[in-house]
Amino acid sequence: MMSLINFFHGLQNTSWAVALKQSDFLFPLIEGTHILTLSLSVGMVLMFDLRLLGVAFRKEPVALVMKEVMKWALPGFALMFITGLLLFCCQAEKAFTNTPFRLKFLFMFLAGLNALWYQVKYYPRAEEWDRSTRIPAGVRVTAIVSIVLWAGVVTFGRTMAYEL
Repeated sequence: MMSLINFFHGLQNTSWAVALKQSDFLFPLIEGTHILTLSLSVGMVLMFDLRLLGVAFRKEPVALVMKEVMKWALPGFALMFITGLLLFCCQAEKAFTNTPFRLKFLFMFLAGLNALWYQVKYYPRAEEWDRSTRIPAGVRVTAIVSIVLWAGVVTFGRTMAYEL
């Protein structure tokens, strides 16, 4: 554990990380981009989850909704991840030792596993259950779990920001 803290201490004190953190223009731009792309990415996932729950876009096939939202969610997530990594590098030691930061990453990891579970277990047969208009209980559970986990990511991310 101590060697990781030393590594993160060194990372946040590299010349480029210090310059980025002290920048009056670049740091706020990266932070703002991180928040906006989080909204884009998580917002699109929420739209898909609401479709899986049968609350929204009921007449649209699941595969079509997934295709449309992922066009936005995946690039949004990639940019959110890159900007988050840059923000982390600016205060790596403090972030690594911050409980909400760790919880944010735990929830993000679990959200990824939940999405993988959906992709492997349910999505291959989506056409079948989509036509029957009866969404399997397991699909609805993955959607609810997704909403809870992403709400946790956002909550812990905001909490973390106030503590750093």
